[in-house]
Amino acid sequence: MPTAPRPTTRRTALVLGTVGAASLTACSLLEDKVPGSAAQVADDPDADLVDEAVARISATAAVAAQVPQLVAMHTAHLAALEADTATASPSGSPSGPPTTRADVRRAERDLKTYLVDASLRAESGPLARLLASMSAAVSQQLTVLPREAA
Repeated sequence: MPTAPRPTTRRTALVLGTVGAASLTACSLLEDKVPGSAAQVADDPDADLVDEAVARISATAAVAAQVPQLVAMHTAHLAALEADTATASPSGSPSGPPTTRADVRRAERDLKTYLVDASLRAESGPLARLLASMSAAVSQQLTVLPREAA
């Protein structure tokens, strides 16, 4: 024979009411943390770091414009940072004197060092991981880049 359900005690009702009220209050606090909200975009502490990374990657890509695998890597990095690819991408033809492999190697090493430093300065964990990953990609490309001068 089934037993009748026990009535809810006063203590249980108070706890459930408090939890319900707290969860409704938390919902209004979480609205400001939604990605893309105006409050988060305006207060993004890493915005300047991302802008600087985009500028550094673009400058290095311009130096490495004659090395297709480096251009592809830098283009992918700029896309990962959601950079405006029309203004950030390197042009197909360098406007200055031709660059040597030593110039390309030096620019890539400098970028790798910058990306490691930037990953340590990033306040966002995902951004720090992205910048560290970019540094690792540059390091890998440096190992396969021919050492002889162009």
